Amino acid sequence: MIYFLRRSRLLSLGLACISALLAACASNVPPAALPTPTTPAPYNAQTSSNAVRPMPPPAIVAQSVPLAAEEIRAAKSPPESASRPDATPDMKPEANLAAPLDRSAPHIALIVPLTSKTFGKVADAVRLGFVAGAAADGKAATPYRIYAADDESAAPSAQTLAGLYRRATAAGAIAIVGGVTRDGANVLARLVATEYSAIPALALNAPDASLPDNFFYISLNLDWEARLVARAAAQEGFKRAAMVTSATALSKRIQDSFEKEWLRLGGEVVAQVAFSGDGSANSNTSANGAQRIKAPLDRAKPDVIFIAADPRAARSARPYLPAGTAVFSTSHALDAKADIATNIDLEGVRFLEMPWFVEKDHPAVMAYSRPEGAMPIDYERLYALGIDAWRLTQLLLKSASAQNSMRGIPPLDGVTGRLTLDGAQFVRALSTVEMRDGQPLLSRSAE
Repeated sequence: MIYFLRRSRLLSLGLACISALLAACASNVPPAALPTPTTPAPYNAQTSSNAVRPMPPPAIVAQSVPLAAEEIRAAKSPPESASRPDATPDMKPEANLAAPLDRSAPHIALIVPLTSKTFGKVADAVRLGFVAGAAADGKAATPYRIYAADDESAAPSAQTLAGLYRRATAAGAIAIVGGVTRDGANVLARLVATEYSAIPALALNAPDASLPDNFFYISLNLDWEARLVARAAAQEGFKRAAMVTSATALSKRIQDSFEKEWLRLGGEVVAQVAFSGDGSANSNTSANGAQRIKAPLDRAKPDVIFIAADPRAARSARPYLPAGTAVFSTSHALDAKADIATNIDLEGVRFLEMPWFVEKDHPAVMAYSRPEGAMPIDYERLYALGIDAWRLTQLLLKSASAQNSMRGIPPLDGVTGRLTLDGAQFVRALSTVEMRDGQPLLSRSAE
């Protein structure tokens, strides 16, 4: 028990959960020999726009207008489990290629809240991945411009998502990519519906507004992932599920999504355990807490257990679960980049994860450069999302130029999963992994 307490205190010093940002903000690539592109440095609003930094031609990175002295928040309050200020790659100066946005030229417009205090780092991770996707295409890359928004609101000012959308379409944009938050995705959907629907738009989160023609979205939404886990467990023949949930709003929402899908599939929920994430269950003592986790599970005798928790809480709970019982969770509970000593406590747990982390030798993953320097795993998920945003935009443009139905776009082996268009959503099928000896080992590819 001393081991668990000491381990918990040590782990808590260095970890920050930022997955709520992912929920707030949810083609086959030939294995051609591609040069390893250099990933650009994170965006820096203080850099002069007159300096020039090499980028893969013919792409254009453009600062939309002179940046305001004070940054505008993209939300009234920080999202749950917002990241620490130091939980991001080193910020290095970046120069932009000067490109007046009033000059009309065909380009893909990436509109992300780079200058937002709340979502700036999230947006920058997406930007880095998007540029890495373009870099892999080399000289054949479609021209693109990056529009730095202050927020993702519908306000008519120049630096909002709405203002930059209008500027981009006036400047010759042939596709729009943006909306990293749910509010941003809703704004983008309304703009396509009411102002300009002649070009495709790809949102990077799931909207809850009505969806117009030529609007598409992809999301890292954990609610969807929890439903996929429920389906995976049901497909293996399990019937009686117990749920162990940490005391955060995001974990409870993940549990709720799993439970609804599990019941829809005809499964039974035989126990629910509220877990604090520090070795206790509704208790201030670890010993009593461990017993209160084990007791209801021993009585219920589930044939499968679902953990809804972040990595630290999941590692704390795992040793108290009944031996021999199958355990499933989402990627929210997995740090695929952690070392063996850290992940050993998750032995035997089955996860769904994006190929970017667990299928690194897949041709569709190998083609793209990894981020420079250390990047927290949740930011790296957004980096991977940026790569797939670039690739999906190419598919949308190809389908539009061939005058094909957008709804007939073929599946894509993406770095965030196998992507299939269902209505307006690019649905992600994920890889299945099982923790063995502290390492997430692939048991089934995304399909």
